[in-house]
Amino acid sequence: METRSSNSSDRKTILSPVQRLLGEDFNPALLLIMIRKSFIWCVIILLVTTSTALLYLRYTPPNYEVNASLIVKAINTAQALDMQNSLFQQKNSNLDIEKDIQIMKSSVIIDRVIDSLPLQVSYYRAGNILNEELYKNSPFLISAVVNDPAYFDHSIKFRIISKDQFQLDYSAEGTETYQTYEFNKRYSTPAFDFTVTLNEPVFSNSSRPVLESSFFFTINNRNTIYNTIRSSLQVAPSAPTIALLMRNRKPQKAADIINRVCEEFIQYDKEKKTESATLILDFIESQVDSISNDLRRYEDEMTSFKQANGISIGSIEQDLNLQLKELKANQDELSLEYSTLEYYRKYFLKYQDSTRLLTGIVDGRYQGLNQNISRLDELQTLLKQMLLKLSPNNPEITNINRQIAEVKMNLLQSVSNSQAEVKQKSNEVEKEMSQYLGDYSNVPGIQAQYLRLSRLSDLKEKYYLLLLDKKSAFSITKAGFVSDYTILKKADVPTKPIFPNSPLIKLLGVITGLIACFILIVTRYLLHHKILSISEISRYCDAAILGVIPKYVQPMTVSQLVVNKNPKSVLSECFRSMRTNLEYISPPKSTSQLIAVTSTVAGEGKTFIAVNMAGIMALGGKKVILVDCDLRKPQLHKAFQVDNQKGVSTLLMGKFTLEECIHHSEWEGLDFITSGPLPPNPAEFIGSQKTDDLINKLKEQYDVLVMDTPPVGIVTDGLNLIKKADVPLYILRADYSSRNFLNNVNYLVNDHGISKLSIVLNDMGEGASIYTYNYGYGYGYGYGYGGYGSRNYGYDYYSDDMPLKKNILVRMVAFVKSLF
Repeated sequence: METRSSNSSDRKTILSPVQRLLGEDFNPALLLIMIRKSFIWCVIILLVTTSTALLYLRYTPPNYEVNASLIVKAINTAQALDMQNSLFQQKNSNLDIEKDIQIMKSSVIIDRVIDSLPLQVSYYRAGNILNEELYKNSPFLISAVVNDPAYFDHSIKFRIISKDQFQLDYSAEGTETYQTYEFNKRYSTPAFDFTVTLNEPVFSNSSRPVLESSFFFTINNRNTIYNTIRSSLQVAPSAPTIALLMRNRKPQKAADIINRVCEEFIQYDKEKKTESATLILDFIESQVDSISNDLRRYEDEMTSFKQANGISIGSIEQDLNLQLKELKANQDELSLEYSTLEYYRKYFLKYQDSTRLLTGIVDGRYQGLNQNISRLDELQTLLKQMLLKLSPNNPEITNINRQIAEVKMNLLQSVSNSQAEVKQKSNEVEKEMSQYLGDYSNVPGIQAQYLRLSRLSDLKEKYYLLLLDKKSAFSITKAGFVSDYTILKKADVPTKPIFPNSPLIKLLGVITGLIACFILIVTRYLLHHKILSISEISRYCDAAILGVIPKYVQPMTVSQLVVNKNPKSVLSECFRSMRTNLEYISPPKSTSQLIAVTSTVAGEGKTFIAVNMAGIMALGGKKVILVDCDLRKPQLHKAFQVDNQKGVSTLLMGKFTLEECIHHSEWEGLDFITSGPLPPNPAEFIGSQKTDDLINKLKEQYDVLVMDTPPVGIVTDGLNLIKKADVPLYILRADYSSRNFLNNVNYLVNDHGISKLSIVLNDMGEGASIYTYNYGYGYGYGYGYGGYGSRNYGYDYYSDDMPLKKNILVRMVAFVKSLF
């Protein structure tokens, strides 16, 4: 027997490709049965994960992303016209994109956006879970003035009753207190004054019934709108472009906001560049109107004077032009210079802000004035940039304001000094003209008066022409100014949300379900600890294998003698194979043979093996007696359907004789003794000397003594009987007995020295073991363990009845049923 065990352990097992890849311990048949057993759970898990993903998509508000971009133009339009004017030397020749980005997100631009879009009131359609915002798609429009600030950002319920009436509930309490109003009428409440109009196009063409829907609206606080836009608007530089991005649940709303930000910023940029030119043109216009009136008045006076005095105008004008030409030219220049300086003085007294003045308007002769203007411009630009980040009370802001005040004082002082110089020069010229005119004392008073009128008229006319020339130049300048930015890409309304990602969420739902199914199957596979095949027993057990008993196909509530029913069946042949193998394990001898059958726990089929082993020995011509020594849970009397009032317990107690306790079966040569009534101390009964005497007495009368002993994994009652047996059999049940039971077998072999212990694998071919059973397992003595392949193989030889072959449709239906 030891040689056979050694050969068994040295025998090479043919492995499947998967086993060669994952290891010999991998059981593809077990994995398949775990998949089969987990099929319903896998379907449920997949339904749960995919349903969760779909519900998440259904009840998660979508978020859309819109974007636009501005590009910096390479050249200004006015410069492209090649207009050589100092006014075109713009301050923003080197564009500060970071500063422009701050302006885009400042209140200057966002306030314009809020005023130009319908953002003051938000309209919603109430849903069971999610609310739908009706941006530019509301069936009603409200114009309201809030009286109580608490009602800003407060949800106000709204119902449309008909085309003429509606209901409103603006109460803060939980109860609904609707009040009825009429459209297109002004109402005043403590909360707000409002007028509601019906949006006829939306009301008539709405795809959902308006009268059956519930609405609500919120009157938005301006600061709330500003903060919302500023927080969601993203502006990033990417020279030479600026990218704008916004995410919102309403794509149309986000697109409108971004497009409006771009348009308002370009308009603001253009306004800042043309602001100085506009102010100068306004000043020139006022001067032109005033001088034009003076010219008409002088012309009327001269005409009246000449008509009244009959003066020859030509001679007087010719003489005066020749004599006073140089002095008049000087006087005109000084007068124009003084007027220009007076404009500068009045300008700074009124505005005190150089950002409204184009750099270059100050004559280059006034270097000190130009330097102060440049310095003031730098300080005011720095102040605006710092105010975007610091508060007005910050020490740095205070310091800059102090410097600006000093520069402004210097500007006014510089203008005053320049005016004084011009005034002094003008007085000197006037004095020279007076001296020159004194030489004409002989000229009649009439001619002198006419000369005065003519000189004043010429002076006004020259100044008038100069202003017209300036007006033309500044008009061209203003028309030539455009923004340094242009819209490269306008924001389009997206059709697909950026969040949630519907395909990805659905895929994650399926993948999560598959992963959970995989984990479930792998966990059940790893936690499965039942014996499935002979190879497991051979690999982990030190005992020899006597045989394999296949699954009995007929239903059987208790252990029965079945080898006599179908002598040619696979089951009967397996028992014959075991009977033959016994001759190699325990050769025949003169005395009778004792076979003890045990197992680890109840339910492994030791009584079934004992009954049918005794039956197959009796069929072989032996005189066999079967004894039920399991005095804790006996089953033998149930197998033969006899009374259990007399048996081993009563025999050992001396209440009945041996002949009275022996039962004769319907088969010749097979007798049996039941356990009898259960004693209170079964271990003492089995371990007593009377038991040994009973065994010896039975050996004298029978060729084979088969004893059904208690499970040794639970109690130790039958351990002595196992040690005394000529053939101790240990029963394991496929797909029922745990692999840990093999440790108990090794314990009996190694620690208790039961070297003759042999294993019988019962119920092979049920559950997961059916796949390993179908592969078959050959043994070196010529008789196979099991059924020589599939259970269908050999039915025409071993079985009395040949089962009908099922068609493929019936087999497919049976497979589907087996999944459930």
